[in-house]
Amino acid sequence: MIHNSKLLFLTGIFLFSSCTEELPIEEGVFDNPLDENEIDYETPAITFFPIVNDVVLGSNFIVSVFILAVEDLGGSYIKFSYDKQKLEYLNDEVGTMFDDAGQSPLCIVEVDENTGSITLNTSFLGSDSTYVNGTGSLVDITFRASLSGTSGLIFDPNSELVTPSDDIIEIKYFGEGVVNAL
Repeated sequence: MIHNSKLLFLTGIFLFSSCTEELPIEEGVFDNPLDENEIDYETPAITFFPIVNDVVLGSNFIVSVFILAVEDLGGSYIKFSYDKQKLEYLNDEVGTMFDDAGQSPLCIVEVDENTGSITLNTSFLGSDSTYVNGTGSLVDITFRASLSGTSGLIFDPNSELVTPSDDIIEIKYFGEGVVNAL
């Protein structure tokens, strides 16, 4: 009996002493490029997420159009271009930006495969002054990498965000996305 208690005591000492060393912590593990504490540009802003996409040639991937730190967003007109030779548009889905609005917005996505551009129009219908505040994805777009190389995703500077009364909300930063098809 004494032998078992000594063994149990020694096992406890071993476990305690082996767990006192600090675990290595990787810096930046919890960095989010869309976190308002991490960005180094003015808001409100529009950008892509992920900002850099490293994808396998022929694979499908999703890029989200993100709005950061906006107030009183009632609608939007956002246009961006992509390399039509390297990327193929497949489909789109309304993002999470309007999840808490109480009503779903009208979201029209127009794709011009001849020029390699996508236009997003969002608006709430009816006389209610529906709007959202904050940060979120406006639209999630699925592409296929059809040719190897790098393709930029570039917003048109004429893109705009508006309040429910159609007052323009100044976009202070236009992010750029990159797709590397390997």
